[in-house]
Amino acid sequence: MKLNELKARVAREDYDIDPDVVAEALVNRMLAVHRALRRTDVRELLGDGLPEISLSQNSCS
Repeated sequence: MKLNELKARVAREDYDIDPDVVAEALVNRMLAVHRALRRTDVRELLGDGLPEISLSQNSCS
């Protein structure tokens, strides 16, 4: 759905908003961004060794 159409429907009260669904989507997005930033930080610290560490940890389990 196009953003302008959605805005118009909300303004006309022609669109139901479930606050629980909105809150869950926002939290999920924030967590995804946080995880991505942490992965980036780890890669910067470890360099190219990260894939090898992941593989060696999986083989030990």
